[in-house]
Amino acid sequence: NIYRYLKPFVLIYSCDLYLLTKGGIIIPNIDFIIALFNVKPDDVEAFSSFISNNTIQYHITLRISKYECSLCGGKCISHGKKLKIIHHPNIIDFDGFIYYYARRYICKDCKHTFFETNPFTFTSFKNSYAIINRVMKQLSNLDLTFSRIAKLNHISTTTVQLYLDSYVSLVKPTLPESIGIDELYSKKMSANNSSYLCILVDNVRRYPFDILNSRSKKTLQNYFSSYSKKERDNVRFITIDMWLPYKDVALTYFKNCKIAVDPFHVIKNISDAFSKIRISLMKKMPYDSDAYYLLKKWHKLIDSPNYILDNTPKYNHRFKRKLNYRNLYNMILEISDYLKLAHELKMSYHLFNERADTENCEAWLDSIIDKFSKSNIEEYYECTQTLMNWRQEIINSFQRDYNERKQSNAMAENINSQIRAYLGLVRGTVNFVRFKKRVLLALNKKVFYSISERLESDKRHQQSRGSYTKK
Repeated sequence: NIYRYLKPFVLIYSCDLYLLTKGGIIIPNIDFIIALFNVKPDDVEAFSSFISNNTIQYHITLRISKYECSLCGGKCISHGKKLKIIHHPNIIDFDGFIYYYARRYICKDCKHTFFETNPFTFTSFKNSYAIINRVMKQLSNLDLTFSRIAKLNHISTTTVQLYLDSYVSLVKPTLPESIGIDELYSKKMSANNSSYLCILVDNVRRYPFDILNSRSKKTLQNYFSSYSKKERDNVRFITIDMWLPYKDVALTYFKNCKIAVDPFHVIKNISDAFSKIRISLMKKMPYDSDAYYLLKKWHKLIDSPNYILDNTPKYNHRFKRKLNYRNLYNMILEISDYLKLAHELKMSYHLFNERADTENCEAWLDSIIDKFSKSNIEEYYECTQTLMNWRQEIINSFQRDYNERKQSNAMAENINSQIRAYLGLVRGTVNFVRFKKRVLLALNKKVFYSISERLESDKRHQQSRGSYTKK
């Protein structure tokens, strides 16, 4: 029985095609054959494999099948074979080739000839379906560069890029209910050297839905004007950083939405202003003074709002006694009343941002703005003006319409960090179309690839540099 089962396979060398069962009987691993070659064992007439210099050769002949002539409907018979070599490195660390002896069929009536259906790849392709599919899956991982994917699959980098260009098609996305707008620095890919790309994020489903090659007001106007008024009226929230063109475009094209400022950017502005106060004060102190030491070495205690201060006291060599973070914190604030007031204002906004809700945020924010205005701290003038100019947008950020989350650009910032890591890994890129396809394939749940015989390249068409004299 075992001999009859193995008879169709002429096995010369392939330990991977067999499975040792608990009873000690060796049988072909059918699942492995199907996964490796995209054919069923019953379809195979002859099979053999060789390994030479880390390259596996799979010699395969399929069984005779019944075909009808596509021209006259007549009966077809086998009419010889033709060797087709297909690149198939489907085992890690081994290059591989399928030596496929494709049957030619001839119609007994009209003498029309044709080849049997090729289960391994498209007619004119040299790489197998399995490798193309694996390359596309690996393109969904931004931790892999084009060259790394090429090396893993024993193909060229150009071929990897060609598959991405050909099999990922981007269609115009629908506008989500909550849009996050953020920018990404890239002077090489941005249009007209605007230096920034624009990342558009679905804050509810939490993925990027589009990438624009500029964050300019004109680019955003052209993009959003391409949507109907009905689609734009369905947008309920737009979250932005404090860049005025974003706000102007949102007010113009989204009449039913609330614009919210990302809380992180407001806090960052206040924190940066406070750092200027601390550094300015530190520079006025004698280099070897206790005040300089505290402001230089322990500034993290007053910079971070969530620092745990009541730790176990430790011996401090500077002051020659045990001190915990609370002791050092108080010593820093005693250096200057000006610093202490600035710190109290900063912490008051942190507390507001953390604990305010939709009911009390408006009155609470107004009281904070009043305190900042009356403080007469020069470094906070710009922050105070920012709080006044963006007051309504800050209030809107406390809306919690989706999963009890405040309105913010946290998802856009997270996506930007992934994209920046990818750009750092590939050491930059200049092809925006190819970059956009790969990022959206990796990060957008609604972007898929579709393998077909169609191949086309998104290679940039650069202007010829013209004739020149070589010296």
